[in-house]
Amino acid sequence: MLSRSEALVLSILRRGPVSGESLAAELGVTRAYVHKVVDELRRWGVPVAAVPGSGYRMLLEDDLSRTGELLTLTGVGAPVVYFERCSRSSQDIARDIAASGATSWTTVVCEEMASGRGRMGRAWYAPKGGLWFTTILRPGFTGPLHLLSLAAGVSVAETLRALLDIDARVKWPNDVLVGERKVCGVLVEGEAEADRVRVLYLGVGVNANNEIPEEVRGTAASLRELAGASVPRATLLAVVLSRLRTYYGHLSSGKPERVIESWTKLSGTIGRMVRVVTRDGREIVGRAVALDRLGRLTVEVSGVRHHIEAGDVHHLEH
Repeated sequence: MLSRSEALVLSILRRGPVSGESLAAELGVTRAYVHKVVDELRRWGVPVAAVPGSGYRMLLEDDLSRTGELLTLTGVGAPVVYFERCSRSSQDIARDIAASGATSWTTVVCEEMASGRGRMGRAWYAPKGGLWFTTILRPGFTGPLHLLSLAAGVSVAETLRALLDIDARVKWPNDVLVGERKVCGVLVEGEAEADRVRVLYLGVGVNANNEIPEEVRGTAASLRELAGASVPRATLLAVVLSRLRTYYGHLSSGKPERVIESWTKLSGTIGRMVRVVTRDGREIVGRAVALDRLGRLTVEVSGVRHHIEAGDVHHLEH
């Protein structure tokens, strides 16, 4: 999460370009301190440019084909492959690109997808205006794949909170909610050989500026609706990839607790009564009390704790 100083500077930058002198005066600090905080924001993932004559400016860009330019400001080297329209899922396109030798962190971005999909083979509606992408990862991480789903959810939620001032929360195992309405879903798939994962495909779908079908408006929302204005998708993507780079580093270095801790702070599930339907069809109703070190949801039923590795979670109370 952002520090207090970083959050204050970012809140000012959201209003538009501002000089270092004005920032320093408003915060009651030195210009050198402002420069230090801006550098910290860039490392966190926010693309802040220094513009001669006008000072600092957060780059708010919707054109997804320009995401790579924003990433250079945050120090994240991530090749971005942009398609105006994808007749297949970004996951499938990423598989083809990976087979051709694409490097880790190569990201496939689709302006729209005709055949998007979510968890368990479910169809995913992916029209123009949304943010639909898959990142290729050649892993140094060998833990449970759902830890990567948690890391992606946290990365998206942190980005929405920082850039849009939206109270985004994570729902186990792979959703981001605002209130009880879904704004983002995550899909992790992989290819293995022998006992080693060779490549991972991290798919993320964000309802950004797209229209939400009437039949799901009670359970899904777009960021445009929530923010009251169109949102800069390329900026969102650049920050999400930067945050994901940080959390993936924690997983790869054997520190899953960093992901678990951040996820728990942003959780909309922990402490709630939930109904869990497991993959084998079992139904568990109880209170979600924690995540364990493997990222499994711990649900307490009449004093007995169940560790859920995979399944669908339904919140039963607000």
